[in-house]
Amino acid sequence: MLTCRKASVRSSAAQWNMDALVATEGGDLVPCFFSLLPTGGTFQTVSGEAGERLLEEVVAALGAPSSDPQIVKGGSCGGEEEDGEFPFTGAMLSVTWGFPREARDAFLDEIKRLVGSCGGPD
Repeated sequence: MLTCRKASVRSSAAQWNMDALVATEGGDLVPCFFSLLPTGGTFQTVSGEAGERLLEEVVAALGAPSSDPQIVKGGSCGGEEEDGEFPFTGAMLSVTWGFPREARDAFLDEIKRLVGSCGGPD
C-alpha cells in the first residue's frame, strides 16, 4: 500500500481521478496522478529516480501496463488541488493500462487497495 500525505479524488459516471502526494520507498514525497476511464487507466508521476521507484511500486500492485513508460513534457500535478504546497510542473513519467469495460470496477478496486484511505470512500 502506498503512503499518501494528501489526496484529491474526483469521481463521475465517466471518469475517476486522484491527485496525491505519495512517499516512495526511498523516502521521497512525490506528486502523482491516476485517471480511470471506462476502458483504460493512466498513472503519471514525476520523471526521475523518485518517480521511477514509485512507478515500480504501482506496476507491482496493478500489473504490467499496456504501454511502456513515456516521458510527457509539460505535465503537472500537486499544484492547485494540494493548495500549492508541493506544486510540480515539468516532465512527467506516464503509463497506461487498457482493459475491457467490464473490468473497470475491478481495476478501480485494485487502485483503491493500493492507495488505501487516499482513494476515497468505496
